[in-house]
Amino acid sequence: MNALLLLTTLSLVAYVVYALIALVAAWSWSRAKHPIVPDWTPAVTLLKPLRGVDAEAYNNFLSFCNQDYPPERYQIIFSALSADDPALEVARRLQKEFPNLDIQIVSGEAALNGFNRKVCNMAQALPYAKHETLILCDSDMRVTPDYLRRVVAPLRTGVSLVTCPYRGEKPQSLASVWEALGIGADFIPSALTSRLLEGVGFAFGSTIVLTKTTLAELGGFEAMKDHLADDFFLGSGVQKLGKKTTLSDYVVQSVLGRIAFSDMWARRLRWARTLRYCRPIGYLGSYVTHGFALATLYLALTGFSPLGWKVFGAILIFRLLSVSLTARLWTKDPNPPRYLLLTPLSDLLSFAIFALSFLGNGLEWRGERFKVERGGKLTPALARDKTGK
Repeated sequence: MNALLLLTTLSLVAYVVYALIALVAAWSWSRAKHPIVPDWTPAVTLLKPLRGVDAEAYNNFLSFCNQDYPPERYQIIFSALSADDPALEVARRLQKEFPNLDIQIVSGEAALNGFNRKVCNMAQALPYAKHETLILCDSDMRVTPDYLRRVVAPLRTGVSLVTCPYRGEKPQSLASVWEALGIGADFIPSALTSRLLEGVGFAFGSTIVLTKTTLAELGGFEAMKDHLADDFFLGSGVQKLGKKTTLSDYVVQSVLGRIAFSDMWARRLRWARTLRYCRPIGYLGSYVTHGFALATLYLALTGFSPLGWKVFGAILIFRLLSVSLTARLWTKDPNPPRYLLLTPLSDLLSFAIFALSFLGNGLEWRGERFKVERGGKLTPALARDKTGK
């Protein structure tokens, strides 16, 4: 018990150090601006892989059509593996409403057979991409009219891959509020810290900008067709090639809508196991980032002593202040300040997911069951028979 108490004490010290570094990291990222050159508009193709209708799908897709960018300089390809996917109807509506834009729809032409359906989806769209520069963007994202100019700006300075942080938008259930807090109070601050300490060896599905040439150097979509974390594969792969990567100063909105608790839980557990298998050592050490859970453990180990309550209270106040400060001053995410009092519960939920991520390698993704192996590769999960074997 004494050894566990000592370990918890040291972990709390490490948490405070981490939280202070995270504040510096957020400040550093907020100052790294990529200036826009008004007459620099490289031709780009946006790949939008679809599967099902996300919350406010029409408005999400519409935001990519209303860009302050020469319409002849960008192409949008909406793609779905199934020709019957309902999201394609939304894409067809926009195709009619914006005849001046180069909007193409691709479906049912998958030539790549892999467990990562999104990668297979993008692979079928790639032959229709007219431009060398690609922008890969998840279907539930929403942007402002300056999006294209902002995300391509770093390419002018020799950057080979650009990715964007994101924030939860319009949470309409308690589960989606927890999702928004998980993004704004945990995930993005940790990514900014990684950027400060290790560089940008990652990417987010919110936006990935790279060229066809760079993609080919990584082995194309074929190389990641069975990888769970295709975005991480791209970000770390470009960094390993010795090319420059960057985290944009543009923040994309991930429209959450109403999420069921089970869906939120499955998605976050999938994220956790993804990180566990892609970055095993770093992920194991990330337990020190769960300061409130560690403070709760410290309180219990000290038998709810006066000292235990003081440490618990100090960590709680420090956590709330650092979350609020980061969101208000640097990431501009309205969710952590708005739902600040829910942060302790969100932190305990995050710690529970962290702990459970080590208990097995199964996950659910878009209604399918998989196992994730070393390096983040996917294999199908075998269904149990009636005997439970």
